[in-house]
Amino acid sequence: MKRLVHPAQPRKSVLLAMGFYVHEISVGVAKYARMAGWILNDITSRNRLVPCGWKGNGIVTLLPGRARDDLLQFVKGAGVPVVDLSEQMPELPFARVTTDDDAIGRMAAGHFITRGFDHLAFFAQDINAPVVRQRMGGFRAAALAAGRKFHLIDYTPLSNRPKATTKMLPWLAAALSRLPKPLAVMAQYDAEANDIVRACQIADLAVPDEVAVIGVDNDPIYAELGPLPLSSVVTNRELVGYRGAELLDRLMAGEEPPGVTLRIPPDGVVVRRSSDVIAAQDVNVAKALAFIAQRYRSPITVDEIVAASGASRSKLYTKFALHTGHSIQREIVRQRLEHAKLLLRGSQDKLQNIAEACGFEEAAQLSKTFKYCLGISVARFREEHQTDLSR
Repeated sequence: MKRLVHPAQPRKSVLLAMGFYVHEISVGVAKYARMAGWILNDITSRNRLVPCGWKGNGIVTLLPGRARDDLLQFVKGAGVPVVDLSEQMPELPFARVTTDDDAIGRMAAGHFITRGFDHLAFFAQDINAPVVRQRMGGFRAAALAAGRKFHLIDYTPLSNRPKATTKMLPWLAAALSRLPKPLAVMAQYDAEANDIVRACQIADLAVPDEVAVIGVDNDPIYAELGPLPLSSVVTNRELVGYRGAELLDRLMAGEEPPGVTLRIPPDGVVVRRSSDVIAAQDVNVAKALAFIAQRYRSPITVDEIVAASGASRSKLYTKFALHTGHSIQREIVRQRLEHAKLLLRGSQDKLQNIAEACGFEEAAQLSKTFKYCLGISVARFREEHQTDLSR
């Protein structure tokens, strides 16, 4: 990793002042800080203390709202460039880098749409939070644009009542029972997605066959250690931290703040048991999708998919586009690229081996398809998602 600071220059002192701790964001900030040669202080993130007498060059913060007024007042009065990684308080005149929450919602909806779901629901515990509104808005827009039915499961009006926490799961179980099946539900975060799974257990609803569930953040505590393995949208929070630190460096060098929020797009869906199901109402499309899901890692032809579907080629083409919104070939490529992203994030294996594991014959074919479909090179993707700070 190339350092950006000249050895003779004084090192900048930066405060990482997060109102609540997010490991991935801290990793991203630390990665940039190491490259820039900063002195990085994260005492505020670790123990919620506002550092008395701190003097430095800039602040990366994650403001949680008015609940941390001490932190808010400290950041506002620090007199140094500030980058906020939250949209809880968009009225504040800070430069801002956040997750692209509208795109997160759209990605979750797309995951369900390509699996054939006609009824998509969003579960919100606080619909007034900007992040939740944006995720719900993107999810709803994508569902309606694809001709699907959208349902809002909103616990907000009840969330401030006595014993709201203990009453939520029975209430959610009843709400899920009333909606049409098969049903696909997005939660605002992974923790709430596990609440959906628990509510389904109370209501005796099978997950994912009757109710498929997806969360947000791909947090291993929730996604891998909950009631069952949880599908989740990867929100790219490490890149949020990195880009936030990068922007702060420019501000400390005298650059004017950008006039808009920099939004970091999500990085795909990690599919686990909670949504690993085909729910297309059309039996031919369901058979085709199931065949692709089972075989995309190997060489596969459209003729084989048509044969597995039980429909004629022309009929399947028409039905497939109607139910998924795209072609059969595009679905094969989509599934291969999602698997490739998963391997690129979590493996240092050779690109040729990754290509073969995803159904591509050559590394060059994977690279070309990756760049064309996702707008980023394989090398750049791997660099931005490298979590090893020892490099």
